[in-house]
Amino acid sequence: MNKVGIFTAALTLTFFGLTACAQDKTSAQTAEDKDAAKLSKDGYAAIRDVSLARLAIFNGQPVEAKKYTNEAQMALERAKSDNTVYTKAESDLKAPSGMPQRGSGATASTTPTAWIPVDGSLTLGEDYVASPEKSAGVAKANEELKKGSHKQAMETLKLANIDISFVMEVAPLEKTTAGIRKATELIDAGKYYEANQALKGVEDGYRFDVTDAEGAPTKAASKTSKPAATSVSAKN
Repeated sequence: MNKVGIFTAALTLTFFGLTACAQDKTSAQTAEDKDAAKLSKDGYAAIRDVSLARLAIFNGQPVEAKKYTNEAQMALERAKSDNTVYTKAESDLKAPSGMPQRGSGATASTTPTAWIPVDGSLTLGEDYVASPEKSAGVAKANEELKKGSHKQAMETLKLANIDISFVMEVAPLEKTTAGIRKATELIDAGKYYEANQALKGVEDGYRFDVTDAEGAPTKAASKTSKPAATSVSAKN
């Protein structure tokens, strides 16, 4: 995922750690909020395979490229039933403060679309102002996260009055599936340039969506708000 920005006091979470943390929610949440706060392990595997397939085509390895597109299709098929897919119009997706939405050159659709969260990062809230107390809270949370104590780390940040946002990278499920299928057919036909373009089209379809760390949709950022002070990638 394109990182929102990493600074000196970065929190650290692995991809699977983020998934576990995101799934630990209160019963007051709506089902949609819970789904929007999760990441899909199979969705992540699929976009990784898309990237590897493009690399294989570039390196003149069509057999490898076909293997990766096949694996991507199977991963997406599994992802359809892992309860992470949620529905939202593209125009309602929220980009991180101070950053353009991915694919912002195109007009965002207002049609409800099924999205699969494929990667993510935690960022400190856009109103974060460093202080000795808050810096100490971030440092303590870092240590707790390194030990795998995700719930305790979130509680530490909460007690220090540090707001956390969850920036997801999401992929449109149907468009992504169709694009990978088309690329596989083009590889079979020996049309490797066209297959690579089809996979590029898949990657161009990824978008950002932001929720708070408790899973509720983040309020729209004001035009004067500053970018988040810290973030971590969900990738290792």
